Amino acid sequence: YVVFHNLSSFQIKMQNFYKTDYTVKSTEIDSNYKMRIDYIISLFETVTGTHSSLLGIDGPTLLEKSNAFWIITKFKLKINRFPIMDEELEVETWPTSVKGVRFNRDFLITKGDEKLVMGTSEWCTLDYDTKEIRRTSTVCYPADMPHRTELSGAGDYIRVKETVAEDDYSHTHKSAFVDIDTNKHTNNLAYLRMALNAFSPEEFEALNITEVQISFLSQTYFGDEIKIYKKQTDYGVYIEGKSDDKAIFNCIFKME
Repeated sequence: YVVFHNLSSFQIKMQNFYKTDYTVKSTEIDSNYKMRIDYIISLFETVTGTHSSLLGIDGPTLLEKSNAFWIITKFKLKINRFPIMDEELEVETWPTSVKGVRFNRDFLITKGDEKLVMGTSEWCTLDYDTKEIRRTSTVCYPADMPHRTELSGAGDYIRVKETVAEDDYSHTHKSAFVDIDTNKHTNNLAYLRMALNAFSPEEFEALNITEVQISFLSQTYFGDEIKIYKKQTDYGVYIEGKSDDKAIFNCIFKME
């Protein structure tokens, strides 16, 4: 695969994917020695950030050139097998399409010929001053770059509509210092961890999770309280976070 540090800056800008090696750390696992879902997403965001920097569309550059910033609106994982502690992996990411206000990017974790985790995600950009969504044509994204047409295999987004009630209440989380990102709102990983905290270790270990999807619906800030609701469904578990009765995010854990 491509070793980017051996390329010129011009060649780097033409690369429409990024691939690297990765070893699962002991700090990234659960009680079953499996890589936790939040760390899988964190890895995805890390390699996305690296590739964005190589393409000149990272956060600081986007702010400087387009007065805008990135937000992720939803992502989905299909899990064939969870990576385990000390496992040596290959991680790859690439943008798949750009349309209207949406940027789509896929993600893949492999070990040799084995596909462990396949991911897809949807992003958009917000104007730094107005916080309004910007069209893709108004920011410094290389839209003329050839995009890879193959997909990771994560599949289509799960389209369900659930309603939670007070009987589904799990716990309340107050957005704290460690939850806040550079845009001064609650980070998407913080929401995923709120969802994961609705499970006990024993309960989560017993689940045979095959797909995970999370959608980010609204923003919260430091000090805001988010109520977490957990509902058992025929496909698995549905979790929703609300603040002042407004849906902030929802998360689906689909079981085999």
